[in-house]
Amino acid sequence: MLNVELLRPALRAAWGPDTCDPHDLANWRPDNPARGQCGTTALVVQDLLGGELLLGEVHVDGVKIGHHWWNRLPDGTTIDLTADQFHPGETVIGGQIRHRPPDAPRRCRGQYELLRHRVLGTLAGEHPEFAGQGPHGVLSDARPASPAGPPVRIAVVALTDSTGAVLLQLRSRNKAAEPGQWALPGGHVEAGETPAEAAARELLEETGLAAELRPVWRDLRPDLTGSAPAVDLHAFEGMAAETTIVLGEGEAARFVQIAELPGMNLSPTAAAVLHRLLRWA
Repeated sequence: MLNVELLRPALRAAWGPDTCDPHDLANWRPDNPARGQCGTTALVVQDLLGGELLLGEVHVDGVKIGHHWWNRLPDGTTIDLTADQFHPGETVIGGQIRHRPPDAPRRCRGQYELLRHRVLGTLAGEHPEFAGQGPHGVLSDARPASPAGPPVRIAVVALTDSTGAVLLQLRSRNKAAEPGQWALPGGHVEAGETPAEAAARELLEETGLAAELRPVWRDLRPDLTGSAPAVDLHAFEGMAAETTIVLGEGEAARFVQIAELPGMNLSPTAAAVLHRLLRWA
């Protein structure tokens, strides 16, 4: 039977800056992988094991600095799989049951879906006997048939202005990938294009801006839309000479100071790229 001890290593392996709440992204480190993972983790635990969500407050010297989520299982056992994330002096206070809305989470939706995808894939691969288990048989959809063909190629741009602010675009809510989240400008690499050409084209089409770009990171990532077996991500960075945005796609676009990023609903892809590029204050 699926249990906490089998779920724990699958979650730990799935955590990363792209599943972290942006509020804690600056403090996420490989040696503290649970940092900023409590909300998404509690939801995935509830998906797989059932029970209730608990919400408390994080205090430092008696002052609230944030919230913390954990779980109570159907048998009454309380489990907190991200409890070891806290720094000395950070204390969790309280713990009230919170009902899960049907559309939860409204923030960090992409992070939750990515974490769930990774955990289900690990469990289905290592423990196929659990297929169909869980409160809603959630492991039955852990490994849908992957589309044939190569990974889809995506190019994104981390463009900064002279103050160090980074350009973000609010994705439309009807997008298949990372809808309603703040993302980096970018899109598909078309046939006959190089990733660098695609990055420059997408930047111009989506924001009206042009810049000299250089490649900074490449990663093979899951495609949660089901349209390709994987995403071959090419990330570029550049400095904007002109900052007047002409919005060509999405709901909004603006340059965001680094200090503002913790309050943004960043997409997982943007978080993964920016965590590698930025020097956080």
